[in-house]
Amino acid sequence: MKSNAAIILLLFLFSTITFAQDDLESTTLLKVGNNLPSFTTQSLSGKTFSSDELKGKVVLINFWATWCPPCKAELPLLQKNICEKINNKNFFVLAISRGEAIDTVKKFINKFNYTFPVYLDKDTKVYKLFASKYIPRNFVISKNGKVKMATVGFNKEEFEKMIRLIEKELKN
Repeated sequence: MKSNAAIILLLFLFSTITFAQDDLESTTLLKVGNNLPSFTTQSLSGKTFSSDELKGKVVLINFWATWCPPCKAELPLLQKNICEKINNKNFFVLAISRGEAIDTVKKFINKFNYTFPVYLDKDTKVYKLFASKYIPRNFVISKNGKVKMATVGFNKEEFEKMIRLIEKELKN
């Protein structure tokens, strides 16, 4: 009887893991190899920014929110290991706050002294071009406008892999 319960438990766990992986895949709308879609967003200072300004640059687009624990774990590394270390005129970071008011985002950014460029997507129009749910999300875009990497959630090893990819793309 115990072996039947163990088999049922293993089948349940396997199906749950498979569903979770399928769910993550199905919620990623912009896949590796796709072209960067056209969009506009607004900076914290109120300046309008267009994706057309990214042509010829390696780009990291990071979707995050102030209430998201994995985002809070990732943002210090974005600041320290990417924005402060990768100093290249052909590299651009777009940290896009998903679904939050400007005052909430400004308070958060000021509290942690982040200096990376922050943009707003209060109505999630930009986010919905990339994914349908889950944050943080990172998309590395090559100089020719193609998605080279798309990540969901925060994983330190995957984050390090992303940094290596950005450095490699900058050499191309």
